Amino acid sequence: MIVSQSPPPNHRALQAMVDMLADDDPSIRARVIAHLTQAGERAVVALESAACTAAHPDRIAEALTAIHREEALGGLDGFRSMEPNGPAETGALLVARVIDPGIDTDDVLRFLDKLADAAPEPMRNADPQQALQALAEYMHAAWRFDGARADYPNPANSLLDQVVKRRTGLPITLSVAYLAVADRVGMPLEGVGLPAHFVLRHPGARDRPYLDPFNRARLLNQAECEEIVHTHGFTLRPEHLATVSPQEIAARICRNLILAYRRQQDSQREEFAREAHRRLRPGQDLLTV
Repeated sequence: MIVSQSPPPNHRALQAMVDMLADDDPSIRARVIAHLTQAGERAVVALESAACTAAHPDRIAEALTAIHREEALGGLDGFRSMEPNGPAETGALLVARVIDPGIDTDDVLRFLDKLADAAPEPMRNADPQQALQALAEYMHAAWRFDGARADYPNPANSLLDQVVKRRTGLPITLSVAYLAVADRVGMPLEGVGLPAHFVLRHPGARDRPYLDPFNRARLLNQAECEEIVHTHGFTLRPEHLATVSPQEIAARICRNLILAYRRQQDSQREEFAREAHRRLRPGQDLLTV
């Protein structure tokens, strides 16, 4: 819905809009929510103040969800402008908030901080190959992060908050958790978007510089990456080994979510994922994984 720009509503107007959420006409409520969304934080304050006493708390909750979803979409606009920089977990969490604006992103970030704080010393000071091996053992053996082979299509496997909670997910979302921990301990690590798979690379490692978080965090050389690509019916090309930006990681997560929600015939969440992708990759309407 496109709403024309107008002066910010005053306190009385905001209260009137909150009261109008009690209307049984869904089209009226949709227009009210659109105006409240434009008001941003001021509307949040008005809605939260009314939540305890209003006779329609479910509709207030609906409006708050819409506002927080729009905040996440706006966050993706800002994240896109940082390309090719920015923390990978920031983009992944913004995508997750578009799907579920109620998630506690601070809790996820605190957990990632905890992982980094407790990381073994070889991850910080060892030679590149030893550091990569230490990361693999720490995340898989100590924390049990591994691929979601039993329920691969589950959308939860693409949502970072769910991945860190369940310790399982798709290759790309698991990789985001690894990237976040590596960044916090000062380890250089890159995302590599192979066709139909995603791995990590330590640019300083020479023997087996690639790490596959989905398959028990095993270390790989380039020939083994080529084997993985072949199992998915592709031929490895040089561009497949290019470093992927955090923004493209977030966009690829969106594409995975689009397909996952399409399989579930969840058209509403599919559209949320599409809108998140539009913010990251404006003008790209052909969404392929």
